[in-house]
Amino acid sequence: MKALLIAVSVLLVGCGATSSELNQCAQQNYQCESNCAQRHTENTLGHQICSNECIDDYNSCKAETEALLNKTLN
Repeated sequence: MKALLIAVSVLLVGCGATSSELNQCAQQNYQCESNCAQRHTENTLGHQICSNECIDDYNSCKAETEALLNKTLN
């Protein structure tokens, strides 16, 4: 029973950290997209490239966070 409680506690802490990290990824993405909108006219190639870079950064951040969660759970 004690081992189960410890495992659940670790899982909850890990999920909380992951949720916080995912929120940080989303906030960084929002800021990146906002910067793109300020620097480039919407629906132009420059805006599309900038936006794609934001998406790539977000996906990388999310993948790193998920990898951290998997490492924590294993």
